[in-house]
Amino acid sequence: MSSLPALATQAEFATIAGVQRSYVTALKKAGRLVLDADGKVRVVESLARIEATRDPSKAAVAARHAEARGGALPAAAEPPVDEAGPEPESTSVGFSYWRERTEKAKALAAERENAIADGKLLAVDDVVAQVANAMTVLRNALERLPDTLGPQLAAEQSEARCRGLVSEAVELLLEDTSRRLGAIAGEGA
Repeated sequence: MSSLPALATQAEFATIAGVQRSYVTALKKAGRLVLDADGKVRVVESLARIEATRDPSKAAVAARHAEARGGALPAAAEPPVDEAGPEPESTSVGFSYWRERTEKAKALAAERENAIADGKLLAVDDVVAQVANAMTVLRNALERLPDTLGPQLAAEQSEARCRGLVSEAVELLLEDTSRRLGAIAGEGA
């Protein structure tokens, strides 16, 4: 078992870890400390999380600073095992995971910007506005259809000719809408 206390204030933890209080505050803000419900630092778990989330690329700098201070952070002790079994795995993951995640997000953002620049991807707001415009034009044309077709249909005696006039008018509206929507897709090509 470790000689470290289970709980400590942030100031006490700074002394235990051999670091300045401001560094403990930075660790807290970064989510690298494990705190209990009262806000006290869970020492063993915090040391383990700090070690697990340490940036491996800064190991040489950390060693140099530790040497200058005449010590280092205590090695992270294993969390205590409860009689009922081990504690559930921590939801935090190491520094490498977050670095990879950040780099992947940057790469995806760059790909998205390239696709927009190449015209293969359109901004959602632009597409929504253009589709809404096309649907407004279609709706207005459909609302005018009775006024346009009414007199023509009233003058016709043939049922087949009336169907033909309605079909022709609807087909023109559909072609116009298709052309408008195709123009939106054409902007991306």
